[in-house]
Amino acid sequence: MHANNISPLLVGAQGTRKSTFCRSLIPPAIRVYYTDSIDFSQKKDAELYLNRFALINIDEFDQISATQQGFLKHILQKPIVNIRKPHATAVLELRRYASFIATSNQKDLLTDPTGSRRFICIEVLGTIDTNRAIDYEQLYAQAMYELDHGERYWFDPAEERIMTESNREFEQVSLEEQLFYRYFRAAKEEEVGEWLSPAEILDEVGRNSAIPLSNKRVSVFGRVLRKHEIPSKRTKHGSVYHVVRLS
Repeated sequence: MHANNISPLLVGAQGTRKSTFCRSLIPPAIRVYYTDSIDFSQKKDAELYLNRFALINIDEFDQISATQQGFLKHILQKPIVNIRKPHATAVLELRRYASFIATSNQKDLLTDPTGSRRFICIEVLGTIDTNRAIDYEQLYAQAMYELDHGERYWFDPAEERIMTESNREFEQVSLEEQLFYRYFRAAKEEEVGEWLSPAEILDEVGRNSAIPLSNKRVSVFGRVLRKHEIPSKRTKHGSVYHVVRLS
């Protein structure tokens, strides 16, 4: 069993009917299985929504914290929901039905330092026409026909790389990332440069900028360097990156 682990994310100005469009994807007869109210701080309830609803709209996606985005990434991949009733010892497995969609008025949304292949960011440049009637029977019949005849419904690795690259303009740029490019750049293949660990680079950036940077961010910063394809190699002391200091 596989879960739908990809979520479209509509990004555009207020008043462009993004939320109305999301709601219209579910036929009126079963719209009780649509919700745009989910609280990721209540993790148990959020997981139960996977079994309770067919489509969950994460309205105002930009209001979700980085920690909550991490939890969302986790539940996007869950094919089942495990629950235990009060005072019971047995764990029940509930099937997941829900898919996700999201909307936002802001562009700097995504916080995953490794890239975001779980979202298809779509910039809405005008008002969506939600007045046109939708032939739901034909729409869903066509979808079922495609699935029944073996149409591929997942993205292959090449498509995921394209999606990750397309999402770059919707990512939040961390303070460490901004400061890195102020004081360093990636070394070219023929350059001598320096091989430094993420901790050494972060320490240098902190001293040069006089901005305190937490050592807890070292592992995250390493993922940021890999995302930007800074040349690296593995040593007995961990990964080091080939960089050049900017004067």
